Amino acid sequence: MTVSLKDCALLIKLFHKNNDCAPVALQKFRTLKGMKKGVGPMTVQGLLKMIQKFEKTGSFAVRPGRGRKRIDSTVVEEVATAVQEESSGGVQPCRAREIARTLDRPVSTVQKILRNILHCYPYKISHVQELFPSDLPARDFCFKISCSHGIEQ
Repeated sequence: MTVSLKDCALLIKLFHKNNDCAPVALQKFRTLKGMKKGVGPMTVQGLLKMIQKFEKTGSFAVRPGRGRKRIDSTVVEEVATAVQEESSGGVQPCRAREIARTLDRPVSTVQKILRNILHCYPYKISHVQELFPSDLPARDFCFKISCSHGIEQ
């Protein structure tokens, strides 16, 4: 159960009013909110931890952690201009590694920008062999060998 900012402020006020006693503060909070005995938004340890955090930071807000960093808009613009310059030269597809090398940026960052922001998806060129009529006997031989180990024809 999450506690609203208003309730956090009330809990801290009750804590300090009752001579820094967390169990009494929680009991009074529950009676004010009309909750059953023993049922509430947090435990005594949770309240003490919240109070410590409030006294340390001065706010109830969630502090940013070590999450993923946002990609700067200037980097996105640099990559976009590099893609335009590279693609204007001809039919050559843009290569993330080359762009990363020229801009001195990590390849993963350039790939994320190309894929998620600029919607340039990489593609793999696969070598497609064309079968000629002269290839059929060799193909049938390979098929018979693979079938002899499994299901019969």
